[in-house]
Amino acid sequence: MRNNEPIEQALAAVVGQSRIAGLVAAAATRDGVIFESARGVRSVASSEPMTIDAVFRIASMTKTITAVAAMQLVEQGVLSLDGPAKEILPALGEVQVLTGFDSERPMLRPPRADITLRHLLTHTAGFAYETWNAKIARYVRENGLPPMRSAKLRALAVPLASDPGERWEYGVNIEMVGRMIEAVSGRDLETHLQEHILKPLGMADTSYIARPEWESRLATVHARGADGTLEAIPSPPLDEATREFFPGGGGLFSTAHDYLRLLRALLNGGELDGARILEAETVATMGENHMGALNVLPLPTEMPNSPIPSS
Repeated sequence: MRNNEPIEQALAAVVGQSRIAGLVAAAATRDGVIFESARGVRSVASSEPMTIDAVFRIASMTKTITAVAAMQLVEQGVLSLDGPAKEILPALGEVQVLTGFDSERPMLRPPRADITLRHLLTHTAGFAYETWNAKIARYVRENGLPPMRSAKLRALAVPLASDPGERWEYGVNIEMVGRMIEAVSGRDLETHLQEHILKPLGMADTSYIARPEWESRLATVHARGADGTLEAIPSPPLDEATREFFPGGGGLFSTAHDYLRLLRALLNGGELDGARILEAETVATMGENHMGALNVLPLPTEMPNSPIPSS
């Protein structure tokens, strides 16, 4: 019998007007869920209590699911970890490295190496999010590129901040992986993920497309006001009629219960409740170091006054 009281106390201590509005915490082993708890509220504006089945915008947790989909295609020989990614996504053969600005004009040059899927999956392809890179932030601003959450293809029209394989930097890498999956599958990423990962694992509350039945369970996005308290940020669902692609790096809705099913499958060597999404050898490979001696360096924000990241 586990004593969960210390965990419950720790969770209760971080919920409040000046910390976080609410949370769902869960833990599992490969054999099953061992802890679940909901604390606080879904929105400070309504004070509706947080529940275990709350639906969240899971942001970059989307990346893991996209990476699993990519590795499924590597297993099948459809994608290659080390072949030139431009063979699948020609735009990756046209992208250039942004070295700086000459007066008002960006200075660009060809990269010294081809981008590969391995680079993209390890965030070493040279891409950077504008949130943490001054050069890219300026380029995005001066070229009027839309944020990634707009689901507009033009949001992907960013240069590299460094050469492929040169350094680790958080950027639009997994968005590009998602586009590669769409290119080889001939389907949009939502459809592909539903068929090959989400439905097989029973992740019934995970999708890019907001569902009306989630309205009573949807957790609100919050930002911190000038006085330090939390404020609810209106975040209406994207108009699906204007969507141009599904970003592999973010945008999914999900629940703690659903996401644990994915993690349990990975803990169990790629299989859960009779549904196999990856071979055990592939899962083991995913846990290895694929970027050598490169270090993950601190990335101070370039957008300190933004309530939420723009990508």
